[in-house]
Amino acid sequence: MNLEKIKEKVDAAEVVEELIILSKKVFGKNSDDVQKVIEMFITKSYLMGKRNMVKTFDD
Repeated sequence: MNLEKIKEKVDAAEVVEELIILSKKVFGKNSDDVQKVIEMFITKSYLMGKRNMVKTFDD
């Protein structure tokens, strides 16, 4: 696994869906549970970032 290429693709992603698709490509050979956990982490991180951004603007 070329971590530098993966990092470049993650940095180039503009929407959360792109990260989910990338994670499926990277971890596609692993179990469905691994893919679901990674998708949960990505989604939760996105939602936390949105919530934290709203808090910052409210402060």
